[in-house]
Amino acid sequence: CDASKTWFDKLTEGLIQRGFKPSAIDPCLFTKGSLMMLVYVDDCIIIHPDTTKIDSIIHSLKLDFDLTDEGDIKDYLGVRINKNKDGSVEMIQPKMIERCLAIVGIPINDPTTTKHDTPSVANKILHRDKKGPLRRQKWNYRAAIGALLYVAAMTRPDIAYSVHQCARFSANPKRSHEEAVKRICRYLLATKDKGLILRPNFNKGFECYADADFAGNWCPEDCDDLASAISRSGYLITFAGCPIVWGSKMRTLVALSTTEAEIIALSTTTREVITFMNLLNEFKDCGAQSKSVSISNFYELTIISQSCTLADKPVSKQYKNGDRLQVLL
Repeated sequence: CDASKTWFDKLTEGLIQRGFKPSAIDPCLFTKGSLMMLVYVDDCIIIHPDTTKIDSIIHSLKLDFDLTDEGDIKDYLGVRINKNKDGSVEMIQPKMIERCLAIVGIPINDPTTTKHDTPSVANKILHRDKKGPLRRQKWNYRAAIGALLYVAAMTRPDIAYSVHQCARFSANPKRSHEEAVKRICRYLLATKDKGLILRPNFNKGFECYADADFAGNWCPEDCDDLASAISRSGYLITFAGCPIVWGSKMRTLVALSTTEAEIIALSTTTREVITFMNLLNEFKDCGAQSKSVSISNFYELTIISQSCTLADKPVSKQYKNGDRLQVLL
């Protein structure tokens, strides 16, 4: 830990001496006018439309640091970045997907390997399966979940829900959970060359899509499990028409109505938006312009703005926080 901090402090000092300013939102992001530098340990990305300015800062850094200039970005933190002729950018993770397949023991080049066109079975909710059969195989369940979570967070939002379902049972997985993980991997095998395609539309600002599944995990077999009464929230936040953050999570509160579950999801999404809006304000020197926030849950916004009473008044007050409401409205 001391070595990591010492290295980062030295790098920060060197960047500040060259006129860079660390972000108040993300300490690993540095800006100097319209020049941006993103740091992850000792892997860095420098962003600017003028490559001569990038070359200049690299030349300056070489005076104090032993670094390698790998040219135009093609791979970063396991993500392959392809620039298309139409100006779009494609982000895929074939190597990470192969690692997931290796963990669960699925052969990559075997033509007889079963593949799936969906990451999970429609309308099938995973439960503890207390009386279900034990696992058949001995591969590391938690390692597989960790690798899948990374893929879901970076380039594959289509598997976020399925992976989160499996992740809930990492402490005591049964055969049903094992088969669910392998199904996700077989789906990734069939779509290994797929990922995010980003086509920025700079006429758009932040757009937020939030939804909730009210007590969607409930079933008679697990009616004694508190988790079966908890709702799930899902959200997607885009900027300039491109997805930047998404999630599918179980809530820690038990919502007492569908509307309350929706408001909890809306609050969660708004807190994510606030962070990115504050970050965007730091980019004004870089030429970025703030845009209005568009949120899809108009019914819930009406309830909040009119101060309607929910079944649980403390929850109503909690999600009617003035600071959040200002951003929402």
